[in-house]
Amino acid sequence: MAFFELPKDEDLPAESRKLLDEYQRANGTNVRASNWQIFGRFPKIIEARFLAWKNLNSDTSFSADARMVAVMLISHAKRCQYCFVGARFQLDKLGFDGDTMDAMCANPDTLPLKERDRHFVHYALKIGTDSANLTPKDFREMEQAGFSKDEILEIVAFTAYWNMNIVFSQASLAGLAEE
Repeated sequence: MAFFELPKDEDLPAESRKLLDEYQRANGTNVRASNWQIFGRFPKIIEARFLAWKNLNSDTSFSADARMVAVMLISHAKRCQYCFVGARFQLDKLGFDGDTMDAMCANPDTLPLKERDRHFVHYALKIGTDSANLTPKDFREMEQAGFSKDEILEIVAFTAYWNMNIVFSQASLAGLAEE
């Protein structure tokens, strides 16, 4: 038996259902993500998570391709299968084929992206998988690669969100798994 129960829509507060529906539409899927639904009884958690997702995916100077490649590679590195599959689903919609995505995972240093996007992915992956070892030199390197200080902070925030999302996903899915 699973540790957590997945709440039914009718058991959720209206504000949670509304945000979950909006998130589902924005992702172009007709399936409600269980790693979101499980927190539906807590509208403030859904709202915080949704607003962070929305704010970090709009009004950005980084391409959708680069952002989804970064999510895929961070998910791959952190072994979050749920996030990895979701990122690949979004990349497929952007025109990336399975072989190309597999090649990016096998060798993230040779991404089929524009130079600026490759740098974005490189730094997001570094921040997302090795933030404890960041030094001022890393930020100077990012600046020398052409990123403004505001853009560097945006990369940090983007990466922090996806790391948080990975924790939500891995923990909630473990709690939903049957023993």
